Amino acid sequence: AYHRQYYGPKYVWWFQGWLASNWWVSQDPSINCTSEQLFQAINNSAFYTRNPIYSTSDIVSVSGKTGGQFYHELLRQLNKSEAPSGISRIGSIYDAVWSIALGLNRTDERLAINNTSIAHFNYHNAQIRSILVEELSNLSFYGVTGYISFGSDGSRPGDVVILQQQGWNSRVNVAFYEIKRNKLSINNSTLRWPEGKPPLDNLIVIVNIKNIALQLLIPFCVLSSLGILFSLSIMLYVGWKRNERQMKMSSPKLNYCILVGCILCYASILINGMDGGIVGYDNRKYTCVAEIWFLSLGFTVAFGSVMLKTWRIFKIFNSVAKVKLIIKDKHLIVRLAQLLTIDIIILVLWIIIDPITTRNVDIGTEIPNDRQIIRNRVQVCTSSQSIVWLIAIFSFKSSMLIYGVSLAWRTRKVSIDSLNDSRSLGVTIYNIFVLSLTGVTVGMLSNSILNVGFAVKAAFVMLCTTSSICLVFFPKFIKAKVNPSTTLLGTKSEYRSTNIAQSINSSTNLQLEIRKLRIIISEQEEKLENYRKLIKQERTEEENI
Repeated sequence: AYHRQYYGPKYVWWFQGWLASNWWVSQDPSINCTSEQLFQAINNSAFYTRNPIYSTSDIVSVSGKTGGQFYHELLRQLNKSEAPSGISRIGSIYDAVWSIALGLNRTDERLAINNTSIAHFNYHNAQIRSILVEELSNLSFYGVTGYISFGSDGSRPGDVVILQQQGWNSRVNVAFYEIKRNKLSINNSTLRWPEGKPPLDNLIVIVNIKNIALQLLIPFCVLSSLGILFSLSIMLYVGWKRNERQMKMSSPKLNYCILVGCILCYASILINGMDGGIVGYDNRKYTCVAEIWFLSLGFTVAFGSVMLKTWRIFKIFNSVAKVKLIIKDKHLIVRLAQLLTIDIIILVLWIIIDPITTRNVDIGTEIPNDRQIIRNRVQVCTSSQSIVWLIAIFSFKSSMLIYGVSLAWRTRKVSIDSLNDSRSLGVTIYNIFVLSLTGVTVGMLSNSILNVGFAVKAAFVMLCTTSSICLVFFPKFIKAKVNPSTTLLGTKSEYRSTNIAQSINSSTNLQLEIRKLRIIISEQEEKLENYRKLIKQERTEEENI
């Protein structure tokens, strides 16, 4: 132990109290340490345990004496003023004799009931032997060394005196354990420690739950807030210009849905940044649920609206027979509600069947000194079957993405002013598809790294959302600025002349132009029918007046 440095302020040695007072002084040639080296390893660090010579309690023992009375009578008979070495166990021996006597006495009382006696005892008499053992095991009395009883293995769990090695020939009484009261009394004034304080019985473990760095959190929160304001400003602009041709023909109601979905996605970044350091570690599970709901529903609303607008273009231009095929915004909103219903069902089942909680994951350990260990952890959102629910959500979103990409591909040649966002919708779908797949892949790889995982997820959500807004709405704004005076309703002859000229200049796209003309005629006939109804209603009102 000395050569391995197993001594000093961090170590404590425990020995049986029967060791001699200078046991480390040895002439054994097999020991490769000197007596001084051994003493250096144990001084003020070694403790001894033994049974007390006598009990200091005022309780009278079964012998009719207190522990103090027994001790002083012993010294008087030995003609000594203090206990000499070698009699440290005399009190235990005295109580052991009393234990045997009481055990024999109780055994004899039981044998008398059966008209026999302890006098008939011999080592072959199993009945007397078993009764004697039973009575000794059931003994419970107060002796001169304290409370006495025996365990199932025959040992006595008695009081214990604890002594500390202080100096070459000095063992000082520093503590006393009383078995009857299960109490340890420590005399701190008599204790000595190598560095003035006791060693730790174990390392102080400090659990440090890491939070998102503020220098990373604040910029993303600011950008997300600006994204929300940006979406709201576009929403106000679309509402202001809703009666202009460029805005009217691009379905303002679905445009509102796209912007609402984008706002939810931006808000999910803010919620993701609300870790345990902000909302409290016990409340973090609620922000976990909110983040998943906001991001999932936001994606469905935003991308679903873009996909359905593309689907309407596809249905119109692939319906050769049905010239008057009309798919209104309310029909698309109903389909969008159906997509949202699927999303909500999955999320509600997740919350009910497998509630989301948080789990602390170790990410590293630091040992700043020999007394402390710091365990760095991050709080992650999880549930027992989270992988199953994520697969369900990703499968639904992936099917939407794949279907949206197929629609964008099949309508890639459609370019018509009355459906002025067909090209931008297709590009938007491609953009969302690529960024979503990349973001999910990179996010899963960096999920266990707190700051990197947050930054990657937030960056891809923000990039995908902002680029989608720009691709969908900026072309409209540009056209509205270039042609600000374009009216909502033109004449059939104007549309026909324009599209006929285009068909003559491009004979290879003749079939496509025919479909364009059909949809334009259908749209204009619907508008004329609305005007007729309005005129008829006004005439009816005039007649009533």
